[in-house]
Amino acid sequence: MAALRIRVLPLLCAIALLAVMSQAALGAEATIKKSVTPMEDGSFMIKLNVGSTGSDIYGIRLIDPEAAIVNVFAPKGWCAVTDGEDYLAKTLDTPVKSGNPTEFIIHSTSDKVNYSWTVYGKMKQLGNPETL
Repeated sequence: MAALRIRVLPLLCAIALLAVMSQAALGAEATIKKSVTPMEDGSFMIKLNVGSTGSDIYGIRLIDPEAAIVNVFAPKGWCAVTDGEDYLAKTLDTPVKSGNPTEFIIHSTSDKVNYSWTVYGKMKQLGNPETL
């Protein structure tokens, strides 16, 4: 029985280590940090600082469950559109690169920033959707 424990323990440790490593590899491909500033007209300016943790980011999608987005401003080289609930931003040649975060600005009627977000590479979704 002791010999079996000696063989199984390293195997279990190796499996646990692989599980932890795979979680890190499957984790978020981006980080988004927010700051909310009240405006004089009662609306809010939301700055989203988007950083890549791996692959270059060529697209961003946000979903606002309150549909409170009023206006959007994209950084140079990006195009952004919204219908109030969905926010889409895309670039062809100025992606968010690892170590070089990019700032996106949203005007909203609400200070509750509870957006679902997804990031995209050139041809595919990167990572899984997350909530801000």
